[in-house]
Amino acid sequence: MADALAAHQIRLPLALNDSHNEIGVVRDADGMEVFTVNTEGTWPDHQVLAVAALLIARLNAQAPRSAVAATESALTALDAISTILAPIAESSAETMTVFQIAEDARAELHEAAKGQV
Repeated sequence: MADALAAHQIRLPLALNDSHNEIGVVRDADGMEVFTVNTEGTWPDHQVLAVAALLIARLNAQAPRSAVAATESALTALDAISTILAPIAESSAETMTVFQIAEDARAELHEAAKGQV
């Protein structure tokens, strides 16, 4: 899969765009837009993020990488999720729960990353 994407100049890992104004936009490792989930904007944000996360995880699973690169990729994804959810986290209990899970995972990965350097 990584080779097929590379043939189209798409470099893994993929990540969500970190702007809450562009929820569902997925970019490659070079920051180039690859695809957008819910282009019509009819789904709720949490559904867009969930579908995008599933697609990103499936595609990124194909990317060969070291433990350090995998940690960096996970941190990038969690940073994007936190950035998107921060402004709306208090809008519902579900959104706040997802935001807190992302924040906790980020903290754990930052600690793990210190040991990898």
